[in-house]
Amino acid sequence: MHTRTILLCFAAALTALAAFGCTMDPWLQRAFPIHYWEEIGHYAEKRDLDPHLLAAIIAVESSFRPDAMSARGARGLMQLMPNTAMWAALQLDMDVSLADLFDPEVNIAIGSWYLDYLRTELPTPTAWLAAYNAGQGNVRRWLHNGTWDGQWHTADSIPYAETRRYIRRVLYTREFYQRLYANIW
Repeated sequence: MHTRTILLCFAAALTALAAFGCTMDPWLQRAFPIHYWEEIGHYAEKRDLDPHLLAAIIAVESSFRPDAMSARGARGLMQLMPNTAMWAALQLDMDVSLADLFDPEVNIAIGSWYLDYLRTELPTPTAWLAAYNAGQGNVRRWLHNGTWDGQWHTADSIPYAETRRYIRRVLYTREFYQRLYANIW
C-alpha cells in the first residue's frame, strides 16, 4: 500500500476516534515515532519553523536514519547534498566535514537553516519544499516562466514527478504528525 494512503487512513481514523472521545495516540506514537524530537524542536524554534514540517521532511527524506545516503550522495537525516551543506555551514560559520553530515545535531542544524533560507528566497511553503527537493534554480525557473505558480493546488504542473510526489508525501506526513503529536510542540 502506498505511504500516502496509509497516512491518510491513519489520519482519518484519528479524526473519527477523536470525534467519539477515543484516542489511539499512544499506540500510534509507538508505531510512528518521531526520533530526534528534541533536536527538531530546538531548531524549529530557533528558525521559527513548524516542527511537524521539519519532522515530516526527515521522515520522508531518511525515515529518521542518520546514516542514510542517497545514490546522488545526499547525506543524513535531512539528506543534505554535500555542496549545499558545505555552503550552508559556511553561512552558519560552522566547521563541518562530510562525515559530520551523519551527525543528527549537525544535519538538523544545517537542514533547518537551509529550509529557513529557502523561505526567504521563495514565495510559498510549497515552493520551499519543491526547492528542497529539486533545487532552488529549478523552482525559480518554473516560477519565472509560468510553468508553476508555487501553490499547493497547482502542484500537478511541476515538471518533475519526483518533486510532485515529494511535496505530497511531506505535507501528508506533516498533517499526520500534527494530529498525532499535537501535544509535543
